[in-house]
Amino acid sequence: MRKQSFAPDLAALLVVIVWGVNFPFLKLAINGFGLLPFAFLRFAGMLALGWLVLAVRPAGRIERRDWPRVAASGLLGYTCYISGSLAGIYFTTAFNNALLIAAAPVFSILLLWLFRVEPIGLWRAAGMTVSFVGIGIFVGAVAGGSPVGNLLNIAAAFFFAAYSVVNKPLVSRYPATVVTAWTLTIGSIPILLVSAPSLLTESWTRVTTADWAILAWSITFPVYLAWTVWSWVQSRVGVARPAVLMYLVPVVAGALSWVLVGERFTALKVLGAVVVLAGVVISRRTAKAVETPGRQATKAGLAAN
Repeated sequence: MRKQSFAPDLAALLVVIVWGVNFPFLKLAINGFGLLPFAFLRFAGMLALGWLVLAVRPAGRIERRDWPRVAASGLLGYTCYISGSLAGIYFTTAFNNALLIAAAPVFSILLLWLFRVEPIGLWRAAGMTVSFVGIGIFVGAVAGGSPVGNLLNIAAAFFFAAYSVVNKPLVSRYPATVVTAWTLTIGSIPILLVSAPSLLTESWTRVTTADWAILAWSITFPVYLAWTVWSWVQSRVGVARPAVLMYLVPVVAGALSWVLVGERFTALKVLGAVVVLAGVVISRRTAKAVETPGRQATKAGLAAN
């Protein structure tokens, strides 16, 4: 029995490492390309890959009644979340970004309560309180850096939570490849329009081979390949078992940020991070919704940034 479960567990751990590594990798690439040129190239690459996947494996069409939700999902998930997260990494650090985005489930719970979809309950309320206290400690510990960047990271977490709520009915009715292609198309348009002029003033000679390699990595591995493997893992061992490993993403991001980009950690910063993650764990303790592998994979892939 253990031999049968070893492969899914190892695969899940590798996916979590990929997602964690992506945060410091993005920091390095943005430093190399500049924020706007990197955003344009990454969105263009993701868009091309999304439609290539759909062309190779056609998976149906979106019904007319769902197009407003598709548009909202694209704007929240790609225009607001991913672009906001990239800007957050640019102005702060990879670990700041990874840690604050890890608090997205807390914002999801709050939004579900505001829209009267699910009650908060005692444990969830306690978890939310703990997480927000942790965010306060964490942001206070790094306030000497960029308050704007930290606000962007928190806003990105909120937008991802809103995306998750809006996107939930779509991924229960359509294949992930269809939802991804169309939401990415809609969400990419504003980003491509804003960032395209930056290509004309980019100093391409400063961009290294490593920068191009990270760009290619960020287009393929953290989103499409990683969530495909994650979906396979969940089909083998269920949703709950690999979900526990998600809490390692900020840990991996922090460790690699220290190694790759020389990020510094104070005791107060680490304390705030621990409190934030503890709040997320508490708030999800009583989560009753059972999600399909495809839905979880789509959400996890986007959360990887």
